[in-house]
Amino acid sequence: MIEKISNCSNCNLCDFQPPLLDIYNEQTRVIWVGLSAKKVQNIELERPLENNTNTGKIIEKIESNNKFFYKTNLVKCVPLDESNKLRYPNKDEMNFCFENLILELITLKPQIAFLLGSKVSSFVFSKIKSKKFKNEASEQTKRILNDIEFINIYHPSYIAVYKRKEENNYINDVQNIIASKLELNVY
Repeated sequence: MIEKISNCSNCNLCDFQPPLLDIYNEQTRVIWVGLSAKKVQNIELERPLENNTNTGKIIEKIESNNKFFYKTNLVKCVPLDESNKLRYPNKDEMNFCFENLILELITLKPQIAFLLGSKVSSFVFSKIKSKKFKNEASEQTKRILNDIEFINIYHPSYIAVYKRKEENNYINDVQNIIASKLELNVY
């Protein structure tokens, strides 16, 4: 899976930076899906949604050092504008990279996929529910995706920037969702 995604050239975003990927973890039970990669200095050393961002700091608090998490983005490469500044990926770029997200989900088989923010959740839900996807997906893919609970949550950076006073409640709420869905008492 990692090798296939690492060599992806479905769109021209890989010209800016190769796909930013997390380390494969057979214990994955929860996957975080952000919108797009960020610019990094060393693609080999950095991971998606790391704790050097507002999003990563909150996710790290939620994870509480548990090892069954995997972090990814809908768009694995970094979308840059003409000024070399980070921008939102366009719909074509999201469509090109969607098959990579599906490959991660099929390989990792998480129980929960947290979709971070409305851009990610609306895109993923529209794709998974589309007639074309339902007709083209294999029975194995359909079964795996049906076993994953997709949950739309506020993007952690939104909480960090606009709802800072609610950060602890947000963290507790997401931890409770994880504990109840996975029937764990880890928090």
